[in-house]
Amino acid sequence: MTSLTHELKQLAAVAPDGQNQATKQLYREAVMFLLRDDPFYGRVLSQLTMQVGTGHAPLALLPTDRDWQLQINPTALVKCDWTGAEWLTMLRHTVLHLLWQHPDRYAVALKTPAQAGLARWATDAAVNDYLTKLPAGAITSRDLAHLLGQPVAARQDSAVYFKQLREWQAQQSPADHLRGNGGPQQIGHQVTTRELMVTALDGHEAWQLGSVTTRAVREQWRQQVLAQTAESLTAKQRGTLPGAVQAALTPIMVTHPLDWRTLLKRGLGQVPVGRQSAYGRFNRRQPARMELPGQIVATWQQLSVFIDESGSMGDREVAYLLGQLAALLAVYPAQVTVYPFDAIVHLDQHFTLERRPQRLVRTGGGGTTFQAVLDCLPRLLTTTSGQLVLILTDGYGEPRLRPTLPVPIIWLLTSPAYHFSVKDPPGTVISLSADPQWQALRRS
Repeated sequence: MTSLTHELKQLAAVAPDGQNQATKQLYREAVMFLLRDDPFYGRVLSQLTMQVGTGHAPLALLPTDRDWQLQINPTALVKCDWTGAEWLTMLRHTVLHLLWQHPDRYAVALKTPAQAGLARWATDAAVNDYLTKLPAGAITSRDLAHLLGQPVAARQDSAVYFKQLREWQAQQSPADHLRGNGGPQQIGHQVTTRELMVTALDGHEAWQLGSVTTRAVREQWRQQVLAQTAESLTAKQRGTLPGAVQAALTPIMVTHPLDWRTLLKRGLGQVPVGRQSAYGRFNRRQPARMELPGQIVATWQQLSVFIDESGSMGDREVAYLLGQLAALLAVYPAQVTVYPFDAIVHLDQHFTLERRPQRLVRTGGGGTTFQAVLDCLPRLLTTTSGQLVLILTDGYGEPRLRPTLPVPIIWLLTSPAYHFSVKDPPGTVISLSADPQWQALRRS
């Protein structure tokens, strides 16, 4: 670490014509250090193309038609006066942006001046909460809570922070709204200075430059990089990673993600929950009266997910299932609430699912009792209309259940359906045993 700090200091003394080579050497030494001491980050960085550039920030991800490349500006890097530890932290920071798809997810927001700063703060806070030895000026969820004057939970997906910032923005008067670069207005001179420092730490402006038509190619490249990284890590190395990082790695270990829409429709079909008025439809009883609404079939709006965290469910299985669940938000416009359970339902550990799982800490570990889930339903669900219950489990529990609430239930098993311990279970049973991605995960 002292060597990296020394190399950073030496970079300032290098002549302009030698900075290109000195920067590449500094980057190689940092990657070698991470490969030895933090292999996940080192192996991702070793697959990135690095270029020396002249951007405003010391580090930035740049889009091409084929991939994302890392640009390092030695002039800006020298001005930051980072230690070796801080330099490594910012390299990890960049990898986490890539892992959680921030460049493509927020490319549109960055094109809107009123949202650009909010997107920058949200993505940086989401990343920095998982890092230590941050440089001065790095924004975290604690900083967001201080700036917004309201509670901000730690280690959330950037979408959670972005939503809070947008809501905060909407409550401001027009005179208090936002600066041209999107940073909150009227938050004091100290915060304005911090905002400028955050801009200098990590460049996000280039994220919006990627062509929409080549986004799929970049995403395929990203998944390949992360899949190769995941395959190269040992179980012990994976185990040292935060749960949210493991969850992001697990679902992309094969190239074909699980099609939840097809899977759910195959096992359950459409889930009507009655009818609702719609002025876009004629009233069949009185079609001549245009002021009367017609009716359409309403479908479920709330999904309650119960995840089996018993001792028979491995950490990778739980991470995989949570990672797959995050894809539901792109398929179904529903509120998804997750509850872990084993012998009991851990209500105090529930969370609302965003773009990716917010919590992956195992709270259970005991035996499995499915009846505990059914017993909780009357307390959790005030109505059966618009509700759907999804239970993710390996299927090993008690043989008999007593239904408590007439609500649609889907049992998603990680084992073959014939291994399911429950006889005549309420609801529909679907097995993942034939899913190629699940099989690839189990073999690895």
